[in-house]
Amino acid sequence: MPLSHKKFLEANVTSKGQVTIPAEIRRRSGIKKNTKVRFNMMEDGTVQMRVIKRCKMEGKEELITTIQDLMDKYKTGIDYLKDK
Repeated sequence: MPLSHKKFLEANVTSKGQVTIPAEIRRRSGIKKNTKVRFNMMEDGTVQMRVIKRCKMEGKEELITTIQDLMDKYKTGIDYLKDK
């Protein structure tokens, strides 16, 4: 039954303290391999789990460097026009 029809989902805790997050929650929350989550203990004893969103700029420095390296290696359209 979809989460929208249930008030809660349950999971078991293993002997190592691990919990499998139900598939629908992973899918709707964007949780994939190596996604970090944060647990907050509330005053009433409930535990709140939040997905830590990756910075959208993460890894872009490497991409920019690669693009700049390729631009230095190959002539661009502007370079061809300058040569004529």
